[in-house]
Amino acid sequence: MKVSRWQCAVLAFVVTLAAPYATWLSVAHAQSQSTMDTSGSILTRPMSDSVEPTAGDAVGAGFMNVVYVPGKAIICGLSTVASAGLLLITFGTAYTGATKVFKEGCHGDWVLTAEHVSGAIPKPNYDYLD
Repeated sequence: MKVSRWQCAVLAFVVTLAAPYATWLSVAHAQSQSTMDTSGSILTRPMSDSVEPTAGDAVGAGFMNVVYVPGKAIICGLSTVASAGLLLITFGTAYTGATKVFKEGCHGDWVLTAEHVSGAIPKPNYDYLD
């Protein structure tokens, strides 16, 4: 597809004319979004303080696991190598540091569930690093 200079000039002119109206459009869009009924949407939180997982949480957990599980395996492998290296370099005297490095990479859940995403399962406490 060949685009001429004339078409580019017209497009640039139209964009220049439309730029001042962008803020008006965003305000109108925000007002229309606030008046929309989203009660049946799986992406909105329930009105109560419930942390029961929804179908959206399950779908989100599935998509996040595509990156989370291999990432967790890579980080755990690297922390295992680092803690073994730390033990070799210090001849075993830095075992508490090696344990902390290992736990940082391999501790915790390896698969995210809908309960994790919804907040029903609290985030892990990293007191072992103190």
